[in-house]
Amino acid sequence: MNIEDPISFEYGSLKIGAAAAANRKATETAIMIMQTGGNAVDAAIAAGHVMGVVEPLDCGLAAGGFMTIHCSSKNKTEVIDFLGTVPASAKYELYAINDINGDYTIRVEGQHNQIGYRSIATPGTLRGFEEAHKKYGSLPMHELMAPAISIAKEGFPVSYKGALRMARTAHVLATTDACRTLYLKSDNSAPREGEIIQNKDYAYTLEEIAKYGANTFYSGDLGRLIINEIDKNYGFLTKDDLLKYKAIWREPSHFNYNGLDILTPPPPSSGSLVFAGLEALTLENKSHSAHQLLADAMLKMFSKRRRNFGDPAFTSIETASESPETTSLCTIDSAGNSACLTYSNNNHSGVVIPDTGILMNNSMALFSPWPDNPNAVMGGKRPISSMMPTLLFKNGKIKMAIGASGSTRIPTSLMQVLYRLTVEKKLIQTAISEPKLHAEAEIIMSDEDLLYVAKPLAQQMGLKYVLSPGRDTSMGVVQAIHIDQENITTAIGDPRAKACGMVL
Repeated sequence: MNIEDPISFEYGSLKIGAAAAANRKATETAIMIMQTGGNAVDAAIAAGHVMGVVEPLDCGLAAGGFMTIHCSSKNKTEVIDFLGTVPASAKYELYAINDINGDYTIRVEGQHNQIGYRSIATPGTLRGFEEAHKKYGSLPMHELMAPAISIAKEGFPVSYKGALRMARTAHVLATTDACRTLYLKSDNSAPREGEIIQNKDYAYTLEEIAKYGANTFYSGDLGRLIINEIDKNYGFLTKDDLLKYKAIWREPSHFNYNGLDILTPPPPSSGSLVFAGLEALTLENKSHSAHQLLADAMLKMFSKRRRNFGDPAFTSIETASESPETTSLCTIDSAGNSACLTYSNNNHSGVVIPDTGILMNNSMALFSPWPDNPNAVMGGKRPISSMMPTLLFKNGKIKMAIGASGSTRIPTSLMQVLYRLTVEKKLIQTAISEPKLHAEAEIIMSDEDLLYVAKPLAQQMGLKYVLSPGRDTSMGVVQAIHIDQENITTAIGDPRAKACGMVL
């Protein structure tokens, strides 16, 4: 049933399934897969592949991330970690300079950790999707990939969020000829919302993967194309890096908050810090405003993350340059299975591999290029991540799936949404659509319509205030499915991205 804004959310009784994603085509794909007999995991994989076509700067075959999965028949929840990893040969040249303000700064030569062939980490998407499908999928993988193949061949209208991303990174999209040709106009300007893009090479790549499986990417013909292009342009990624890559099954972190059991990815995700922050927040002095309580909790959360979080296979690490652009989507089916997927190209490298249509990640920017520090570049390492696809339960039944894009605004966005929903007792659509603030390190930033609260709060707390004009997508785009006490399901895509939720 549609209400008020049919683009953003729907609610009703769950007969087939529910889905929420940042792009309507992905939401429709997830629902269609569940209509044809697929489960929530099938739907999430199919929608994830569609997002790789329609929002290719944010995600796709070269990305990495997490999927949190609940299997109702086994009463089991697991996380598949398919974050990108550091190529074994990665090393950056550094130099020191006094910048325009006179500050002493150490920089990476050529910005090689952020743009171009040397910024590419080992991709994890296909291994992650493959593992999730092997364990929990019900439909053949080629059926799950068919919608994405069709959309890539026929073309798709650039979304509102996609147009913003292309405009903001047009200079990076011009890095390689293949990328410029695919995503920019003849004058090097970015496409506008509603203009049509086709990526037939990507469609053919997806067809090859549907036929031969993920091994064609990691050890076959497709992998050879990728490595040959990177090798001749002096990148770090090698055949051996692809061969050795593994997605990892992890036990989720578990918290109880206001009567809800919350399951979220463990480190190297920083998701557990959100709930530790919320637990502490409920014990704070209630004479303070909700915004001040949230800001305090956010600052403590990031302080703890800097001290303690990282890849559990290595020393604890700190984040370097995490992009605010990511893809998150969630699904719940009528049997009570659920999947929440968040994955990302980070900002993207500007490298499209010729004849494949694949836009490569720049996930090496997530690591510190400086030696002898906890976040130093080390072969095989996974970065600390703000991605935290999360499932919430009550009495063993799924009550909510929620995830977000937005770099470090992911944990603070989810913290605010869950506080509004469980403490302030607001509707899920209100909890997501209200303006947000974000506190981290030495700043408080907010949406424009929270200026009157956030700026004085920053002054009071001795922090710098940063305004985020309007309702910018970089402040966090939240997708969620919520089942209330009357068993009514609401699926919502964040209106700030013109996202979409559907219930059938």
